[in-house]
Amino acid sequence: MKNLEEIKLYNDLNSISLKYKNMSFGLEENDIFINNKLQTNLIHYKNNIDDIKSRANLISSECRKLANNSNTSEIINTIIELNSFAKEKFDLVLNNKIKESLPIETIINITLEELILINTSISNKDFLQDKFTYFYIYEKVAINSFLTFLAIRDLEVNKEKIEALSQGILSQIQCLSLISM
Repeated sequence: MKNLEEIKLYNDLNSISLKYKNMSFGLEENDIFINNKLQTNLIHYKNNIDDIKSRANLISSECRKLANNSNTSEIINTIIELNSFAKEKFDLVLNNKIKESLPIETIINITLEELILINTSISNKDFLQDKFTYFYIYEKVAINSFLTFLAIRDLEVNKEKIEALSQGILSQIQCLSLISM
């Protein structure tokens, strides 16, 4: 297992965190209300992280069952197909011109930037270098993205955007379940 700091993906993910860490916003009253609701939702889902991991594990186990009789080449092809589908969904969210409130737009952008990084890493088959380390990183991002999705889905977010984000995240989780095989 490689040291995390040696992996470019890990450092790229950290740079996203740093990019948004000290960002200051001129929030309007409605943005403050939405931000408070968003923070409450995030805390709620973080407190229920075991439930979120159980949901992700259920999706993963179903995907692994379907691939159980597949050979390595078929599994790699399925990983690439699922990853491409996820990328299409992330692109739909990025290209959706409907603006959300600033707090929601920011958290969606952070989530998408992280998901696109792991998506690119999977496309490059980086996980073949050190399956356990890359899977660890992928899983952390996927679970955090799933948590974020759950936190924003009940807020007033454009339906097309939230559906594409949901489909992309679920495809990425399925992709990760195959990588873990």
